[in-house]
Amino acid sequence: MVRSRTLRASGRQTDRSRECTQAPGRWARIKAVGGAALLAALLVPQVAHADARTDARRAFKTGMALIAKGKYDEGIKELEKANAIYPHPNVTYNIARAHAEAGNLEQAIAKYKEYATTEPADKATVLQTITQLEARVAAKKSFRAGIDLIQQGKYSDGIKELEKANTAMPSPNITYNIARAHAALGNLDQAVAAYKEYLKSEPPDKVAVQAVVSQLEEQIAAKKALAVTQPGDVKPGDVKPGDVPPGDVKPGDVKPGDVKPGDVKPGDVKPGDIKTDVKPGELKGEGKPGDDAKGIVGEAKTEDVFQETVVTASRGAQTPLDSPNSTAIITRQDIQLSGITKIPELLRRVAGMDVMQITGGDTNVGLRGFNSRLANKMLVLANGRSIYNDILGSTYWETLSIDVDQIERIEVVRGPGSALYGANAFSGVINIIPIAPGEGKSGVRFGIGDQLQGYGSAWVTGKQGDIAYRASAGYTRYPRWTREVSDTRDDLVVQDGVDQNLGSQNFRLDLRTSTKIDATKRFNVGGSYSRADIDTYGIGPFNNIALNFETADATAAFESDFLNVRAYYVRLNAKGGLNSAYEGHTLYPTQANQNTLNGEIEFVRKFNAPRFMSHDLHAGIGYRLKDVSWNYLIDNPPDEHWGSLFLLDTIGFNKYVSLALSGRLDYVPYLQRVVPSGRASLIIKPTEQQAIRLSGSNAFRTPTFLESYLNLPVEVALPGVELLSASNSPDRPGFILEPEQVTTVEASYLNQQSDVFEFEVNAYYNRVSNLTRLDVPRFVSLSGINDGQGGVNVEEGRYTVAYGGWLNNCDVYHVVGGELGARVYPVEGLDLFANYAINFSSQEKPETCKLIQDERTSNHKINAGVQLRTKFGLSGELSFHYQTSQIWTEQVTTLTGIEERQFPIGDYALVNARVGYRFFKDRFEVSGTVFNAFADVGGPAAQHHPFGNRVGRRFMGFLSYSL
Repeated sequence: MVRSRTLRASGRQTDRSRECTQAPGRWARIKAVGGAALLAALLVPQVAHADARTDARRAFKTGMALIAKGKYDEGIKELEKANAIYPHPNVTYNIARAHAEAGNLEQAIAKYKEYATTEPADKATVLQTITQLEARVAAKKSFRAGIDLIQQGKYSDGIKELEKANTAMPSPNITYNIARAHAALGNLDQAVAAYKEYLKSEPPDKVAVQAVVSQLEEQIAAKKALAVTQPGDVKPGDVKPGDVPPGDVKPGDVKPGDVKPGDVKPGDVKPGDIKTDVKPGELKGEGKPGDDAKGIVGEAKTEDVFQETVVTASRGAQTPLDSPNSTAIITRQDIQLSGITKIPELLRRVAGMDVMQITGGDTNVGLRGFNSRLANKMLVLANGRSIYNDILGSTYWETLSIDVDQIERIEVVRGPGSALYGANAFSGVINIIPIAPGEGKSGVRFGIGDQLQGYGSAWVTGKQGDIAYRASAGYTRYPRWTREVSDTRDDLVVQDGVDQNLGSQNFRLDLRTSTKIDATKRFNVGGSYSRADIDTYGIGPFNNIALNFETADATAAFESDFLNVRAYYVRLNAKGGLNSAYEGHTLYPTQANQNTLNGEIEFVRKFNAPRFMSHDLHAGIGYRLKDVSWNYLIDNPPDEHWGSLFLLDTIGFNKYVSLALSGRLDYVPYLQRVVPSGRASLIIKPTEQQAIRLSGSNAFRTPTFLESYLNLPVEVALPGVELLSASNSPDRPGFILEPEQVTTVEASYLNQQSDVFEFEVNAYYNRVSNLTRLDVPRFVSLSGINDGQGGVNVEEGRYTVAYGGWLNNCDVYHVVGGELGARVYPVEGLDLFANYAINFSSQEKPETCKLIQDERTSNHKINAGVQLRTKFGLSGELSFHYQTSQIWTEQVTTLTGIEERQFPIGDYALVNARVGYRFFKDRFEVSGTVFNAFADVGGPAAQHHPFGNRVGRRFMGFLSYSL
């Protein structure tokens, strides 16, 4: 088995060397593919509606600008367009507010009620607004009814309705009409009192009304005088309607409402007319739209609700402009339009990301260099918990309990993250954020492809009062790219029950619930289970390993404005071994169990000290228990109890300058000491939509259980002989493996000024030291034998001739690089993205350091793509990925022992595409995808790793349905 692997590796080296000699032809193919992708982007029809978030942002900004100018109808249409494209509660709120300002109170109330159903933080205020608007609607109805009754001559009933309206919503116009009705009814004293109340509002017809009051007061005085001279003939205030025919004016008589010539200027309201032509808002007296809403609706929500926010870089929601680290976001739209179902392949579009497929089920991810088998330098979070494998330090992506249909977005923080997240956030953090319970629609999607590819996912989501839930189940199957063992081989033994055509398969269940306590407090509970079979590669000479994983977790969290508490428990069981081996050799059967308990308490506070300086403070304490058993570790490895303290303070000096300072202390049981890490970021914003970031940070990766407590006898080519690979071997007792270290300085610029495009530029320097690697064999000497080293391993029946294990590299890497990325939205319906990453490293080696050159990171990477969404349901994406050649240093087993050799990997390009069509009210969608469309054009498919499969072409078709 080992020899076979060595020969295959050597053969691949020859193949790759041959491919390197054909570089001009390959470069021509790459240019042709790139040109085709660019041509496709330019020929996309411009009859579509674009990136959902971008289109919604445009409509939102346009609508708010129109409303600010008083163009309510046009503004409301734009806001409704934004909400149809990308629904958001704040947009609904602003639609309600615009209706209220326009005087459309019934529509405003309906929209406010819709907003309140989203359980916003200001729900109590909104409910009060609804009550006040409903009172105004009732008042307007009473006003209209009163006017109608007065026009019918039913003055007493009309006055009652007007007084009801005036009680609910006092208005000078209502007071005026009450006065007019009293005068018409002959209640002159009441009329005078009401007219005087009206005059307090300083109306435009003040002069005319004052004349009416004088005339009425003269009538009242005349009646009183008449009552004295002829008692009983005329009752005070008794004027019968109709006694004076309309228009019949006797000299000297003044009828209620009459105005002398000249008292009223052209265009003025005549005091004698009943005001029945009421425009929206006239109940407030000035007749301007918005009077009904004054003092009720409050301020509009003008923040850019369609601006992407990130939470990973600072543990709190903020825009990428305010983030202390360079952050990339893979949105739900990116996920849907790409058609990709493998999370690592989605990450390929991030500038600077290294994505390496070795088998159909084994993909390794790194950032800004140093990717490897069992990649261990990126901290991956999902559902708020770390999915870091404490045994090996790797991320087995196919063991996740959620699939791409359950993901809201993926945030990628470039650069060290230990200052917030501790050990293992070495080169960055990947945070997979699922769709929240109760959000979105329930649905199902399934797909089938060539080579028995399979994908299925079903989910249900909803709310019952204050409780929201989301449950999902799914299955995936990915074939091997190439078979490792032929059915005709009779010189090999294979592991029982292993499907030689299977790369990976995964069955998963996930349930998450969220309970609202009040507007700012929430309690979340969830759990999951997954079962996965994976064809993977190990380290050193251990390749082609078939493993079965069972993973379960239980999570609980309390969230509020001032306190966050999270705890989770994870149980992992793994079993398997080598897929095949030569007759007489062991398959290294393995059984591993891992129990992890993690808890964290975080305090959050915002304050000013001194007054001109704002603080956003996050402080916390954490604990992690690691309980691991594995038959290739020392007997009874210790349980590890980790502890941590962290502090982050984002200091705002003004709206242009802020400083983020964070530090963390981690107690590492294996090292029996505390390891510090820190970060400082200065953010300067020339404008609200531009940011310049200068930062410095350090991070570390601690030894895994494999590296800390390894005790593995390894068969070598000679029968009856073994090498003992041990972390603490007899030839170096008390050896301690130091944590890997990285120190980074970074400068970046982000521009989101335009609604048409945005771009980012990053430059960085990394100093990397203490990288961990497998040591070369240390053969037992005669003096070592005298000291008790070597000898017969009774349990294995072999003789130990050498020792191996782990070692910290004696060299220091200096890495310089950068990323340039842009996203362009030239027209509605078209979304273009592209980025470029450059990375160069050099080794600083003391004279005694004999390590050979390792250039496992491509110097140049290019990603580009085009996304399309049309009004008639057609959507799709075409993406292009290219990276230059690499040279990998790997250990191989030979007849003379284990040696390090260099393996060149040629450059390669990937072209992926998807097209889909939605129909039946957007509930159904059919789509098709192709991965690596030009895999074997002009030559064999490329390898991403010298020992890995050649990564070929794959097709899949999908059907989805949403409720």
